[in-house]
Formats: sequence, C-alpha cells, structure tokens
Amino acid sequence: MKSKMVFKIVAIIFGVFAVISVGKGIMWYKWSHLTVQEKATKITERMSSKLDLTDEQKEKVLTLNLEKVATFESKDFWKGRKHGHHGKSNLAYQEWRNEMKQILTDEQERKMKL
Repeated sequence: MKSKMVFKIVAIIFGVFAVISVGKGIMWYKWSHLTVQEKATKITERMSSKLDLTDEQKEKVLTLNLEKVATFESKDFWKGRKHGHHGKSNLAYQEWRNEMKQILTDEQERKMKL
C-alpha cells in the first residue's frame, strides 16, 4: 500500500516535469520561428507594459531592440563563443544597456534593474 502511494507521487512529479519541459519546448519553437522584427516588437511590447513607456520611448526602444536582436541573430556573433554564452557580461548587452539608460527615466531603470 505504501509503495503504491510512493509510485503515484513519483509519477505525478515526473508528469509535472514532462508538462513543463514540453511547454518550454513549444515556446522555444515558436520564438525561434519569429522574424527579427517580430522578436524585437514582442520584447518592446513587454517592456512597454512593464515600464509604462511613452510613444516616443517605444519608438527608440524598438529601434534599439531591433539592433540587439539582429546582432544576436547574426551567425558571426556566435562564432567562437562557447555554449552560446551571451549573458550580462557580453559587450553587445553592455552597449544595449548603456543606450537603454539614455532612453529610460530613473524610475523605469529601477523597474528594469539596469
């Protein structure tokens, strides 16, 4: 009786992990098939809703995000990089961050944690 209960719990845990993994895979698949313009637009829309961007800021952020996504999408960007590392220490990220600071207000920067 006790072993059946343990088996059920383990099965539920594996089921939850399977659902999460499939969901993440589907999200990655959808994201990978978007154009550079669509990706930049989605990123900008999320930022706009989180940071309450003005129309002027949205235009500037979209332009900046287009450049960033295009950089990350270029095949030359990934040459010589181990395991696709493009974290916050990356030069392209630092440049994007510095330009973003020029667009956002201090309060918006705090919300974004730049």
